[in-house]
Amino acid sequence: MIARVNICLPLYQPWRQLQHEVLNFDAEMVFWSCLFFLWLRVSSANAGEWSAKMPESVVGLSGSCVLIPCTFSYPANGKTYTEFTGIWYHEYSTVVYHTDTSKIIDSFKGRTSLIGDLHQNNCSLNISSLSNSDAGSFVFRIEIKDLNKYSYGEKVSISVKETPENPTVSVEEEVTSGKPVNATCAVSHSCPSDLPRVTWSHGGKQSSTSQPQNHGQWKLTYYSLTFTPSREDHNKLLICSAEFNGKNVTGHKTLKVKYPPYNVSVVTKPSVKENDSVELSCSSDSNPPANSYQWFSLNGTMLAKSPTYKLERVSRHTEAISCTAFNTEGKNCSGPQKMNVLYPPYNVSVVTKHSVKENDSVELSCSSDSNPPANSYQWFSLNGTMLAKSPTYKLERVSRHTEAISCTAFNTEGKNSSGPRKLNILYPPEIKSESSCMSKILTVCVCIVDSNPPSEVKWFGPDSSKSFSSTSIKQNESLTIFTLQGWLGFPETILCFANNSLGSSSLTLEAPQNGLIYIVVASAFAVVLVCILMCVVRRHCRNRAVQQTVMKNKQTQMKTTQHKLDLENKEEERSDGGFYTNSHVYVNSVGDKRLLSSDRALEDEVVYANT
Repeated sequence: MIARVNICLPLYQPWRQLQHEVLNFDAEMVFWSCLFFLWLRVSSANAGEWSAKMPESVVGLSGSCVLIPCTFSYPANGKTYTEFTGIWYHEYSTVVYHTDTSKIIDSFKGRTSLIGDLHQNNCSLNISSLSNSDAGSFVFRIEIKDLNKYSYGEKVSISVKETPENPTVSVEEEVTSGKPVNATCAVSHSCPSDLPRVTWSHGGKQSSTSQPQNHGQWKLTYYSLTFTPSREDHNKLLICSAEFNGKNVTGHKTLKVKYPPYNVSVVTKPSVKENDSVELSCSSDSNPPANSYQWFSLNGTMLAKSPTYKLERVSRHTEAISCTAFNTEGKNCSGPQKMNVLYPPYNVSVVTKHSVKENDSVELSCSSDSNPPANSYQWFSLNGTMLAKSPTYKLERVSRHTEAISCTAFNTEGKNSSGPRKLNILYPPEIKSESSCMSKILTVCVCIVDSNPPSEVKWFGPDSSKSFSSTSIKQNESLTIFTLQGWLGFPETILCFANNSLGSSSLTLEAPQNGLIYIVVASAFAVVLVCILMCVVRRHCRNRAVQQTVMKNKQTQMKTTQHKLDLENKEEERSDGGFYTNSHVYVNSVGDKRLLSSDRALEDEVVYANT
């Protein structure tokens, strides 16, 4: 043993210096390091079935953990061993893991753990809170009670990365709007016990699965997202973000979403002059692009099947037009598009209050239908004199005699004028001096009233408690003619009283008395009386003639009946004279009674007819 130590000491002079400068190792650690080198020198001759499998290198992320996968074998020769001591060294000398934790160097205490089970030949080591100083080579040593102790010659080199790898996003090349789709985000990491926090830029249902890669050095965790894309997602990035202890990395994929036409619109010039032609085109947002189009009028009539449509001689009355765009995913329609047709002023008119009181002021405005709107105006009197150049014009102290006014509107396309506008001036009644009464056959009084609004008129005699209603009323613009007619008893003076909502006025008229009217009335009365008497006489004569005609007819009938009776009596006398006589007398007597009764009935009929 002494010889071995002498041989070992020269080899470990650098390590002793390192002990004093950096690690301050104790003498026991140096001794074990010396033994480690001695065993390595004889490992090729004495290893036999001693072997270990581990990757040549492992990459870990700074601040995370790293896993060194490791398996080992030893010459059991059919025997079972139960006590194992596993030791990991950093740079061949620093104990980073030991079954006896007191032997672990301070800088690795609490950061290393044996993940594998030595009884199952698993020597995998986990190092947490990885830092740049942990980089370097690591070797494994096994000590088996009742068998041997062996340091394996295989080593693994750990490198430390400051930045994690970017995730890899996978999704279908083309997806369809409204149909669910699945995307995955593959995240590489070295520490299964400390997985990164993964987030997606799109909402949806998330899940994750892990699987080892690269001989177990790294694990790939697949984070899945199931979502329903929309047209707004087209050409947008689907981003997967992974956070490793405050360090963020991202991966992305550009989404290609198929969807039917949206935002369909009719595109044309901003404006077109009336009577010009214009070409319209149908625009839409769709993927794939629209491949067919249809054009429709406002009432739904199809006009064309083409990407563009030409309108000839447009006017301000041209109806709105719409288009429909189609692609493989569906169709959609634009709203009706009204052309912006430029035209000069039309329907020019003077606009003001419905009415204005006399002596008040009033403002007039000039209205027109034009595109673009009128930008200048002129005002004119009825004789053509220009009054102002402004959109409005103010008239001071208007009266019923104020003349009509017109305006002219101008825009970039031309000009047009209104018709003369007469103001509706309100004023109280004024009874004209032409009002008067005259008498000929009748007495006629006329009251002429000028007012706005029209007036009501009442007539009063000397007794003001009694009023008369007009016989006739005639309207002529602001003038109203009220007429009163009278016969006998017409008063010598009569008052015409006119009023409206603004005031009242009255005028007393003299009614001239004329004696001719009494003569005319008496003559008319006599004529009427004579006519009545003549009618009575004529009717009486007509009734007497009818009565005489009826009496003559009755007498003729009686004579014929008597003659027949006489003939019958003669025949009976021949056969039985006495009975015949009696019968004749009886018959005569009966016949007289019938005659008398018939005469009375006739008289009654005549009297009834007369009545």
